[in-house]
Amino acid sequence: MAILTNTHIHTNYSFSVFESPAQGVAQAVAEHISILGINDHYTVAGYEEFRAACAAQHVCPLFSMEAVALDTAAQAGGLRLNDPGNPGRCYLTAKSVTRALAPESHGAAALQQMRTALTARNQQLVAKLNQHLAAIAAPVQLTMAQVEALTPAGNTTERHVIQTLAEAVLALGAERAQATFTALCGAAPPDMQTAAVLQDWLRGKLVKAGCPDYVIELPAAFLALPEMVALYLAMGAIPTYPVLGNPVTELEEDVPALLRRLEQQRIFALEVIPNRNTRERLQAIVAAAGAAGLPVFTGTEHNTKTPGLLVDKFSGEEPFQTIFFEGALVALGHAAEVARGNPGYVRADGTLRFSDRAQGLEYFRQRGWEAMGNFEH
Repeated sequence: MAILTNTHIHTNYSFSVFESPAQGVAQAVAEHISILGINDHYTVAGYEEFRAACAAQHVCPLFSMEAVALDTAAQAGGLRLNDPGNPGRCYLTAKSVTRALAPESHGAAALQQMRTALTARNQQLVAKLNQHLAAIAAPVQLTMAQVEALTPAGNTTERHVIQTLAEAVLALGAERAQATFTALCGAAPPDMQTAAVLQDWLRGKLVKAGCPDYVIELPAAFLALPEMVALYLAMGAIPTYPVLGNPVTELEEDVPALLRRLEQQRIFALEVIPNRNTRERLQAIVAAAGAAGLPVFTGTEHNTKTPGLLVDKFSGEEPFQTIFFEGALVALGHAAEVARGNPGYVRADGTLRFSDRAQGLEYFRQRGWEAMGNFEH
């Protein structure tokens, strides 16, 4: 019996429509989702709040994290993976994190390096936006303290900077806000009432590449892909590649070839965001993963201010519902085995525990099903 899953949502510990992990869990309950996964960018700070909310609502929790790596070979060749605007950049998920990084470890230092570089860029964005605001004589200035106040652990993003700008200008009142936005962007905003629409519009007008307040990302914000995989293995997680699907990029066009390339990097799991895909493209992705003997996870992200369902447009259909449920079971089984002191789906060195992939998937699905026995559905 397949049940509904969503193993990739962001919370306010990175950027999200959800104001707390508990809010995400409450919506999952309302939509009859039994396995829910937190998947914030660059942080695990929301885990305990998420764990408590899931326990209170009898939802089975899955703990993950997401960051952006750099495939240097792809970048050198101008080839795109799952970041269509940036050749070589690769979103990667640490699926089913099972242990904390030791404070003085190489992994902890690498994660802090990325976060420090991202924060430094956000500070530069604030400075450039303040210069722009001063140039148009707007009675508004931003501070990093305002930006940091929007996320509980100070894990700021470009979206938080823009949210701070939008809210500060809106506080001037409707007429002055519209005039300020128009002076900043050279056009009147299409919608000042809907936060997500306004903030996305401002990002596109001000801080994207080629825009007046754009700040290039610092090199220290990106680990090379092998380093990111090593970091995730140090977290006791399953390194997982989110397939973009649509648009189809150069390295995702041939999915079986993509999977062979990923396996050379010790990546033996896929993730999809079905809302970004057509049914036909999603079928091609899961078929290739099935032929390769790899689990597939699913999610909706929810990393904007736009409300939306946690059950996406395809995950309630077969064969997708069963495939995604079985993938979630593998992730839960991995965590259960590691908790017992056994190797997980992937070993600490990144190799698969079972050379027979079908046998391995069945084994971890069973362990995952047993782990679900601790929760009511």
